[in-house]
Amino acid sequence: MYHIIHVISAFIRQFYLPNPFSNLFLNQVYADLFNILIGGFILHILAYFMTGMVYEKNSAPSIGSFLYLFNYCLITGIILLITFLVKILWISIIVCIVLYIVLLIMLSKIGNDRYNL
Repeated sequence: MYHIIHVISAFIRQFYLPNPFSNLFLNQVYADLFNILIGGFILHILAYFMTGMVYEKNSAPSIGSFLYLFNYCLITGIILLITFLVKILWISIIVCIVLYIVLLIMLSKIGNDRYNL
């Protein structure tokens, strides 16, 4: 089951999700290059860390893969929304960081509640 979810997740991330950095660049080629060279790695690290806050590694790989996809989509959507609404780069970055920290705080509460049962 894990392999099916993993393949579907990779397919969705590669072909269906928009480039979250497209609003930051005037030229789409630069946005794609940034996403390929730097942005994809940043999104991976952020989504992986968020997933690890509520999921214990190797406990249920299918659920972990789904949670990773969900977090990746969530981060992509936040970046797209913020960069669409706020056109000043440094303000967009600060707002994205603040929202990410708020998400981490919420996830830590969920993770703590899960372990305290």
